Amino acid sequence: MANIHDYLDLRGDIKLEERPFNVVDGLVLSVLSYVDFTGIVPGEGEGPVTVSYACEALLDRAGGDVSPYVRSLAKIDERYLRLLGSSKRFGQALVQDYVDVFDHDRDLQFAALTVELPGGLRFVSFRGTDNSLVGWREDFMLSFEVTEAQRLAAEYLLRQARHAEAEGVRLMVGGHSKGGNLASFSAVLLPEELQHVIERVYSNDGPLMASEVVPLSCHDVYGDRFVRIVPTYSVVGMLFDDPAEPKTIVRSTGDGALQHDPTTWQVHADCLDEADDLLPQCKLVNAIFDKWMRGANLADRELFTRQVFDAFEAGGATTFDEVMGNPASTQRVLAALRDADPRTKELLGELVQVAAGKTWDATVAAVASATRAALSAVGAMLPQHRLAGEGDAGEQGQDEARVLPEGPAPVDAAPDTDAEDASL
Repeated sequence: MANIHDYLDLRGDIKLEERPFNVVDGLVLSVLSYVDFTGIVPGEGEGPVTVSYACEALLDRAGGDVSPYVRSLAKIDERYLRLLGSSKRFGQALVQDYVDVFDHDRDLQFAALTVELPGGLRFVSFRGTDNSLVGWREDFMLSFEVTEAQRLAAEYLLRQARHAEAEGVRLMVGGHSKGGNLASFSAVLLPEELQHVIERVYSNDGPLMASEVVPLSCHDVYGDRFVRIVPTYSVVGMLFDDPAEPKTIVRSTGDGALQHDPTTWQVHADCLDEADDLLPQCKLVNAIFDKWMRGANLADRELFTRQVFDAFEAGGATTFDEVMGNPASTQRVLAALRDADPRTKELLGELVQVAAGKTWDATVAAVASATRAALSAVGAMLPQHRLAGEGDAGEQGQDEARVLPEGPAPVDAAPDTDAEDASL
C-alpha cells in the first residue's frame, strides 16, 4: 500500500516541471497547513521562505517529537516533514502568508498558508479541525450559520486572488476536513471577476455547504475545477451531499471513521487508488443522520451543538484527549448529557452503537472511540442530505499492495486498479 509519505519518498525526486501538479500533490499540500509554523513561516506581506527551510526549522524546534506542532488528529509526522522538505518536487517552493488564529471566546480556530510553485501557480492551504473543543464546536456551527473561520477564509482568499490577478498567476485552493469546507466556501464567495484565477479547488473529505446558508455550491460555480474526494468510509465528507455532484472515492487502510485521516488514503504515481462506492457500514451511519436530519431545523442544530459542547466542557476540558482520556471527565460529560434533549441523546446513542459495532455495555475505550467518530460526523447537518442508495455496496475490499516506481518513468495511462499485480 502507498500513501502520501510513500509518494513523497518515491516520487519526490521528480520536479513539477517534469510531471505536472496532480491530485496527490493537492492532498500533500492540503495537509501542510496542519503544521504549526508560528515564527517560522512569515505572515502576510512579510515575504517567503522555502518549504525546505520551514520543515527543517520545525524539525529542529520539535527536537524529535513533532506531535505538539501538528494541529490535527491525522498522523502527520517527522517523516512527512523530512520527505517534503528534502524533495525536489516541493523543497524549493516558497511558503508564505501564514495565518494562525485561535480565540475561545469567539469559537474560532483558523489557519492558512500559501505555497508558490513553479509555472505561475500558487496553492492556498486551509487548516482543518484540530484537537481543540473550540475547533470542533465551530465545525458543528457550520450547520446553522456562517462561522468566523469561514469569514476569515473568504477574506484571506480574496487577498490572494487579488495578488494573483495583479501578478498574472493562478491559484489552487485546498484543505482537509473543515479545511476543505473553507476552501469551497471562500472560492464560492470570490467576486465573479476574480473567479478566473482559480485553477482548482480541492475538498479532501470536507463537508459541503448548507444550501440554507450558502445557496450556491462550489460545483455550481466552478464545475470540473472543483475536486471532491472522500474515503470509502466517509461521514464528514458526505454531509451536505448532493448525489448528482461528482466525487472521487479513495481506498484507505484505516478502520471505519479513522479513514478520515488523509495519511491512510492510498495513492498511485499521479492519481488516487479509487473505489466504486462507500462501505455498507458507512451508509448505515449516514442513514442514521438522514433520519435525524429530516426534522432538524436551524434551531435543532444550534441546540444540539450547545448541549453537546457544554457537556464536554463541563469537566474543564479544552481538547478531545482531555475529555476521552480521563475517566472522571468522561463521567462528567455523560452526567451532563443526561439533561440533554431526548432527540440529541437518541442520535448520539445510535451513532455510538453503530460506530463501535457494540451495545451500550461496550467498554469505555470503544465508546470513547465511537464518540470521537460520531462527533467528527455531526459537525455539519443538513436536512437535504440523502443516502446514496442501499443497493450494491460496490468494491469493499482492498487490493494487494502497490509499489510506486523508483524512477521518473512516464505513466502513459491510469493503472488498472482491478489487477492484483498492477504497479505504478
